[in-house]
Amino acid sequence: MADDQGAQVSFDLKEIDAVKKLLSKITLSGADRARLLGSIGVEMEAQTQERFDTQKSPDGNSWKALAQKTMDYYGGKGLLGARSILVGEGTLRDSITSEVQGGAWSVLAGATMEYAAVHQFGAEIKPKSAKALFVPGYGWLKKVNIPARPYLGVSADDAKAIENAVAVFLEGLVQ
Repeated sequence: MADDQGAQVSFDLKEIDAVKKLLSKITLSGADRARLLGSIGVEMEAQTQERFDTQKSPDGNSWKALAQKTMDYYGGKGLLGARSILVGEGTLRDSITSEVQGGAWSVLAGATMEYAAVHQFGAEIKPKSAKALFVPGYGWLKKVNIPARPYLGVSADDAKAIENAVAVFLEGLVQ
């Protein structure tokens, strides 16, 4: 889902068959369920933040490389070695958060920066009231195309880690 306030994905834990089986064998109090979902949210945040290091989408595809003009611009400013795709100052990565959805077996994970959806889904940006946009390194442009570089989502490895987190949590309740 995208909006003006960021980007988010919703994931229902019962979509993971192994988790569904584990949860069907136990009844959790509301507090225990909130703790479990909260810990899964923290795991999803870590998985998402790791994608900024690997520069790969949840499906394992590498993000599209920076355009040569963008690399030339950053290189001229002495920033190219210090920056990786989507990181810059780290604001987008640091805005990754999660929220337990009340009354459901789901956790919402997303980024809160207003431009988060642009990077998750890609965008064509056109000026609203001017004839062109000024883009450093490019000059004045009538539109800017930003490719999608998905960082939100749950990969097969992520699902396995979530399954393990659920198993460890449930073991702790039984002890």
